[in-house]
Amino acid sequence: MNTAFAKKIQLTGLALAVLGASLLSGCRVEREPNYEWLPWLNHMMFSSAAETNTVNTIFKNKMTNQVPPAGTIPRGFTPLHYTADDAGRVAAGEQLVNPEKPTPETLARGKVVFTTFCTPCHGTLGAGDGPVSKRGMPGFPIGAAENNAGKWPDGYLFHIVTYGRGVMPSYASQIKQEDRWKAILYLRTLQQSAKPATTP
Repeated sequence: MNTAFAKKIQLTGLALAVLGASLLSGCRVEREPNYEWLPWLNHMMFSSAAETNTVNTIFKNKMTNQVPPAGTIPRGFTPLHYTADDAGRVAAGEQLVNPEKPTPETLARGKVVFTTFCTPCHGTLGAGDGPVSKRGMPGFPIGAAENNAGKWPDGYLFHIVTYGRGVMPSYASQIKQEDRWKAILYLRTLQQSAKPATTP
């Protein structure tokens, strides 16, 4: 065999062995410390992402946490341009339409939200007899189709849950927008079930 050709084979084999060892060195080894090969190329181990509440030289104020640009909103959030008064509630009732449909899933979620946030004052059936009401806080009944709440549009109720009304506080920071709508859907089922049976 040609000695030059044999040397080429040997060098190729040696190069492949070195390459294989290099690739295997990147695998996880259950010992401390692990060996690192070319750590300046290992972006998975040494992330270049900035950590929260640290100094960042990219921005002028040197802070990692930045105030969102003016006019931007979080993804999935629908801004409401209504005043927190009677006029705003009436406008919301006329303009807002419940985007959720009364499916078993949305009603089940609405029941969870209603039970968690509404029953303490309004009661499990919306009769205004929740435990908070029994301790002296006026309980407003909302579970009958014949009362005011039964006649208010969904947008009107959504405005009340969002901005509050009277002694009722705003729940905008505690209940997501989609869950507010689902709670209203569930309330509608309570109001319908409270209707007296009609005789032909």
